[in-house]
Amino acid sequence: MRITSRGHSCLELSTVDGSLLLDPGSFSDLDGAFENKAAVLVTHQHPDHADHPALAAALEADPVLQVYAPAGLADALRTELPAARRAQVHTVHEGMDFIVGGIRVRTFGGTHATIHHSIDPIANVGYLVGDGAVGRVQVFHPGDSYQVPIGVRPDVLLLPVMGPWGKMAEAADFAAAVGAPVWVPIHDGLLNGRGTGLFDRRLGAIAAHQGANYQRLEPLTEYRAAELLAAAESSQTDAGSVEGHA
Repeated sequence: MRITSRGHSCLELSTVDGSLLLDPGSFSDLDGAFENKAAVLVTHQHPDHADHPALAAALEADPVLQVYAPAGLADALRTELPAARRAQVHTVHEGMDFIVGGIRVRTFGGTHATIHHSIDPIANVGYLVGDGAVGRVQVFHPGDSYQVPIGVRPDVLLLPVMGPWGKMAEAADFAAAVGAPVWVPIHDGLLNGRGTGLFDRRLGAIAAHQGANYQRLEPLTEYRAAELLAAAESSQTDAGSVEGHA
């Protein structure tokens, strides 16, 4: 599997069978993001994860593109689309298991992390992409939630590190509980350079203590998941950082 970050919480996951786009939001670089994608997986309706106009335009432009999203977002998208495109939008909830673009996808979670008691909760679906049962790398995108997926241990955790609903200690505890050997920071679009450096140093040290490898992905740079895993298995004294492929 190949992984490419488009900034914040948006990533491309690709195999020889197909390519998926996760959480194309307004904080991310979406130039050309929808091209040659079998499907888009959206964790929840917030605009930094789901750019509604961009999603609607992509669906209208591509009659085979599929979008998977929780009910609120899926319903809203269907109302914005012509009748001929509405069947391309699929409602997801926790506990689903399907194949799209030749890639197995399972759903977890269910609710967005609490921002404040005065703000109504919304649906949030985490996606496990890949199939460990047949030796494929598994990548987990939790969206805006620290709900641990039960019964699975992904190879790569896309770890939300900063948001109005979380703090660093919660991110670290969540990552340790998930148990993935590779932690990739996401959801960092509100951090400046100093903040990014601070989070990377602290979470990187915690990951090393847990026997995991913390790997920041350079935007628009392709990384091979197998190389990320190999770095995680190397000596912790080597830190095991991986170069991307432009």
